[in-house]
Amino acid sequence: MSTDPSSPSRPPHILRLTPHLYWPQLAGTSWPVKFDAIGGMQSQIYRLTRQLDERGVRQTVLTLRLPGAPRHWPMSGRTEVRGVRIPVLPLRSRIRGMVDLNLAWALGVAADLVRRRERPDILHVHCSGVIIPPLLGWLLTRLLRVPLVLTVHCSIIVTYHPMNRLDGMLQPLARWIERRAIRASARTITLTPRTIPLLTRETGVPRERFAVLPDVIDADGFAGRATPEAVRAARAAWGLPEGRPVVGYVGRIAREKGWPIILDIAEELRDTDVHWLICGDGNERDLFERAVRERGLTDRVTVTGYVPNEDVPAAMGAMDLLLMAPLHEEFGSVMLEAMACGLPIVAVGVGGVADVLEQGALGWLVAERTPAAFAKGIREALAAPEWRAATAERAAKTVRARYDLKQVAARTAEVYEEVVRARRS
Repeated sequence: MSTDPSSPSRPPHILRLTPHLYWPQLAGTSWPVKFDAIGGMQSQIYRLTRQLDERGVRQTVLTLRLPGAPRHWPMSGRTEVRGVRIPVLPLRSRIRGMVDLNLAWALGVAADLVRRRERPDILHVHCSGVIIPPLLGWLLTRLLRVPLVLTVHCSIIVTYHPMNRLDGMLQPLARWIERRAIRASARTITLTPRTIPLLTRETGVPRERFAVLPDVIDADGFAGRATPEAVRAARAAWGLPEGRPVVGYVGRIAREKGWPIILDIAEELRDTDVHWLICGDGNERDLFERAVRERGLTDRVTVTGYVPNEDVPAAMGAMDLLLMAPLHEEFGSVMLEAMACGLPIVAVGVGGVADVLEQGALGWLVAERTPAAFAKGIREALAAPEWRAATAERAAKTVRARYDLKQVAARTAEVYEEVVRARRS
């Protein structure tokens, strides 16, 4: 599909490139673990794409093809989603899952574009600490000669923490690629304002070519799913003990999300009746569950496996606190989901987490990322029901005022229009 960006009567055609997208078609089945369990980035891009579609933005989304998901999904008459993948030699890694998946997706994107000969008005590439997406965006904006919009969900330069020795050795190359992609982009979108001064210094790109567009949520719609009936059904399905405080985790069971420290914290809290509800799946779930058994924590820890995003509100309704202990995180959209549901958060302020939680005004920030510090924070938060109630009320108001899905989608559409107007001029 070729469009004329100089025509004022037609909205620009956006080609969205991301290996991460939530497939609602998989909600009733499961998410294939070797293709990485569902996480916040998938949900965020899905929410934004659907809201932009409702605003009339024309979009084509090329994402990683997953087993059980359709290869072609017409979301509407304006938006279509295509799953693409050209398999390459699978390289299994505990740290990064199937490390060839981003490459398989990128090759699928290239083959799809060659076959269909599409030339959009704007490329919008979503990146998160991995080399391939920014590299693909940099190459395609040069080859297709169309402007690039780059959303940096987790900056390799600013936020990402190497996960192993080989990962650390690749960081100079990865940072070089991210710098090239940012310099080539018409606009770079970050999730928090804290990254922009650092990225302008590293890349030389002026401040006006950056935009801050945070993660988003339809807070009322999301929280509305946590009905008393849904919460009771979730508690019954997972066999949660009655009368005991529940500390929860929602996300991928992966090393960068900090699962090993969860068990260390549980050890610190053995003298309490705290129960742990772990909602998620991932390529290290088997390691996590083995460690639970080896430490004798099976009566204190419930692992649900994959939970569709539609069912997360009910899971959060069964919790008293949400724990966030990642090694690196620029935003953490699960915080918005908890805030929408009135669930207090205990977190470590890595990346932009402290900014989102307003330095402790909207959650309990621990002083350091240690089991003792987390255990102390959990004890104090559980012993302060007035703090939990007041914080939940402030957080619920903030998430509706600051992270509204419709507002951020409107600003995203404005960014597209600004890029198109700049190109015309």
